[in-house]
Amino acid sequence: MLSSLFNAAAVGKAAKVLALQRQRASNPPILRFFAHWGGIGLVPLAILDSSPIPTFGSLDILTAFLSARHSDLWLYYASMATLGSMIGSFLTYKLGQKTGFAWIEKKFGARRSHQVEYALERWGSGAIFVSTVSPPPCPTSMFLLAAGAFGYRMRKFFLAVFLGRAIRYGLLTIIAAHYGRRIVRYMRHPGQYLWLSLGVTLLIIAATGAFLMLRKPASLPDERLPDVS
Repeated sequence: MLSSLFNAAAVGKAAKVLALQRQRASNPPILRFFAHWGGIGLVPLAILDSSPIPTFGSLDILTAFLSARHSDLWLYYASMATLGSMIGSFLTYKLGQKTGFAWIEKKFGARRSHQVEYALERWGSGAIFVSTVSPPPCPTSMFLLAAGAFGYRMRKFFLAVFLGRAIRYGLLTIIAAHYGRRIVRYMRHPGQYLWLSLGVTLLIIAATGAFLMLRKPASLPDERLPDVS
């Protein structure tokens, strides 16, 4: 009987190890790298996430995972993700300021670049806010680069980025802390919940658009730095 119990325990342990190995294999390498650092790892990961370098949703996944695992620290994780995003947004803004819109158009294509240009001309900081609060696959880095290329005022730029990221990661960590592994499962397999993601994105855009419609749309020249030439 003891041998049967030992065998059952060994089988159960082997199954857990195999499940853990499968789980680790399904995670992007960049996620496994920063996960070892805990909340501190969110800062450099968020810097990369706000750059043109693709992170495949790793920041959202890690933020949700940490908040689900340590629900009492959700505010800390939200703050770390927001802080890293602010730093990364500043660097991306400077990159766009240095390279100009022609480089953005060459890298991302004329059609997408002009769509971003139109959104910025029409809605100003509201377009930046929507891009930072919306979940993937919203091309956030394009808006950050374009803001730098167009010379947006730094104060308005940072305010829009801060509000968008603080709302996004605040809500994400609260939901993850409450629902635990279910939200992590959603973050790891967003394709299975594509319509839900699109619905959330459209709801955010609609709410922001309704707010912006109540005031005069911000034109691009109002947001730019004054011409000192």
